[in-house]
Amino acid sequence: MHWIWTLVAHLSNNKVWVHGTGQGGAIHLTFDDGPNAQHTPALLDLLKAHGAKATFFTIGRDAQAHPELVRRLLAEGHTLGNHSMTHARLKSLAPARQLAEVKAADAVLQGFSGRPQHPFRPPHGEATLSMLWRALWGHQRLVLWSVDSLDYCLEAAAVVQRLHDWPLRGGDILLFHDDGPVATEALAQLLPAWRSRGLSLAALE
Repeated sequence: MHWIWTLVAHLSNNKVWVHGTGQGGAIHLTFDDGPNAQHTPALLDLLKAHGAKATFFTIGRDAQAHPELVRRLLAEGHTLGNHSMTHARLKSLAPARQLAEVKAADAVLQGFSGRPQHPFRPPHGEATLSMLWRALWGHQRLVLWSVDSLDYCLEAAAVVQRLHDWPLRGGDILLFHDDGPVATEALAQLLPAWRSRGLSLAALE
């Protein structure tokens, strides 16, 4: 399926992203399913220690529950993305309900960022036709990824092994999650390794 989304992204005139801009050869860390009171603070500490900036695709209800974490990630130079209001499986909802999930989350995030709209990543990466159509008409950028860490189903050592020698290139968007410990554990080893290869880590804009 990845090649299909790569083709869609290529044809979408920058409205669907599988790769970021990669200015200066930067890669882009992204984190889904937070903020999480138990795991996001340690991840933010790690990113700060390595001077890495990232984009957090945030669930609206969790942003409401943990506003201090959203304020912190913005203060530390990270950016916000929209990951729906409740993390519902959008393909199970009518188009109007799908749109309501996106708009409700944007309303919450606007209270932190001041922006009325944020790049959208559908829960589970399941981009429905309704959301794709919305992106293609220029209403809201749809952001997927080029590299999946599989941190939601692998232990940290396996994630490190998977990504340590991955042929990353500027603009790659890496998918991680901040609702568990694996991303932080794996990135504690990967960040210095990537830095030694001359890779920089920038948030999506």
